[in-house]
Amino acid sequence: MPNTKVLVTCEHGGNRIPSRHRPLFEPHQAMLWSHRGFDPGALQMAKALSKAFQAPLVSSTTSRLLVDLNRSLGHPRQFSDATRDLPWELRRNILHDHYHPYRRRVEGIVEKFVSDGHRVIHLSSHSFTPVFDGGARRTDVGLLYDPRRAGEVELCARWKESLMVLAPLLRIRRNDPYRGDADGLTTSLRSRFSSDAYVGIELEINQKHVFGRPRAWADLRQFLVASLCSIPAFRAAFSGVRS
Repeated sequence: MPNTKVLVTCEHGGNRIPSRHRPLFEPHQAMLWSHRGFDPGALQMAKALSKAFQAPLVSSTTSRLLVDLNRSLGHPRQFSDATRDLPWELRRNILHDHYHPYRRRVEGIVEKFVSDGHRVIHLSSHSFTPVFDGGARRTDVGLLYDPRRAGEVELCARWKESLMVLAPLLRIRRNDPYRGDADGLTTSLRSRFSSDAYVGIELEINQKHVFGRPRAWADLRQFLVASLCSIPAFRAAFSGVRS
């Protein structure tokens, strides 16, 4: 995997609401602190990956309930119950202040790497609620990718295989609990960059691990980094990484 650069992002790293918008969320405090408000643990995982691979990290700690940075413009869930019915001018201002700068920063890094002749591996860090619509989710770690892009298929297959050696009790599934080719930042970037230039993977971690024993959560982060480092082609490309 020569001339490879890693980029790490975290679109749902916190539940902060800018002061000017806080009155909108006074009736929604419970929602802000739920899985709908942010992805607990995702930013910790993103920082671990960024440190290990000495990779740029682009992250947001503004709640997805203000605007979801992982949704395309016009997506029905881009705005939440608290912001969906705002006048268009206010929603446009939110996009201007939060959505567009984030997207431009990520796209700019990928474009710079690609123009310099590098292949980009984009790791987008997320987490998911253990119970959804009354049903328990059995997946511990999800690796999301586009099955039509061979580089993403291969990387996730090898990452899963490597992680199962380090943590055999984990349920590691590909394209679960979500489809990797559904609407999102990685999908948007795939439309701009070829499969030879861009590999986009969403990492999804079950929040039961985030809220479980601190030692076990720290171990899982270490396993995820170490398993990626142990992939032969990846290790050859990043011989200086710290696991």
